Amino acid sequence: MKIVSRYEATPWFYSDTENVTGIITGDWHIADKYAPLPDQACTKEGQTIKPSKFQRQVKKELIERLKSIGKVDVLIINGDAAEGKQLKSFGVPINDADTDTQGEWAFQFYEETFYKYCNPDKVIMTMGTPYHVMVGIGGNLDYQIADKINRISDVTFGYPVIQFYLGKGKMLWDVRHRVSIATVNRLMPLEKTYRMFYRECIENGFDVPDVVGRAHNHGVVFAPTNVSMGKRKMYGWHSPCLKGSDVYGETLSYPSSPKLGVLTFNQDECKLSGDYYPLSVDGRRIEKQ
Repeated sequence: MKIVSRYEATPWFYSDTENVTGIITGDWHIADKYAPLPDQACTKEGQTIKPSKFQRQVKKELIERLKSIGKVDVLIINGDAAEGKQLKSFGVPINDADTDTQGEWAFQFYEETFYKYCNPDKVIMTMGTPYHVMVGIGGNLDYQIADKINRISDVTFGYPVIQFYLGKGKMLWDVRHRVSIATVNRLMPLEKTYRMFYRECIENGFDVPDVVGRAHNHGVVFAPTNVSMGKRKMYGWHSPCLKGSDVYGETLSYPSSPKLGVLTFNQDECKLSGDYYPLSVDGRRIEKQ
């Protein structure tokens, strides 16, 4: 496994390939009760955890989408692959968990889904939010999951984020989990991010990213979108999650629904396109009492 930090050389993947295909995913939150589980989710004591009807539906829908997508070159996993200990949320204790088990379940889930049906040649993974990935002093759950995935796939781990060049067109991607909280419109966080990049990069003589990818906000999703200004090609995307609405989300003062699914992308030289493959798990039902 290759680890890339801010002060490492920027990798250039598929430098001789004109057309690169891929899937973008993240926010799996494996081991949360509203997130999917592998087929044999067992504790260290040998206890098998039976998935709920909702968890089974999420995985079933995901597999159907991945089958329709098929083989890809690249899989991007943008953080929060497992729920983690999440000891506190806004200072309030929430729960505790065996993160060793969560890491193993996340690896098994990858093997049974993305690996089995899309078999990516390259996996690029980033670190999620601290309260989901920190498992102790110096511990990092997303890193542990990346290390496990590296048993069967070629993994590059961005610690904590990653910039890389992709394809013969040498487009510069900036992928990190957290997203700006600007809320004027759906693309405002991306616009704010590009403004900050222009200021930072022009002052220091760096390349401005061609593609900006984010995650973290479960209620927002958009496939690779052209946000070009003038002749310069610029794109952005926000990946969907694989976790349903939990108690925290349901008790917010405004209605919000998580967007479950995956994104695809196709980079053809210096053009980027893609689609959102949603999971149909949030239908409304009526039951007479």
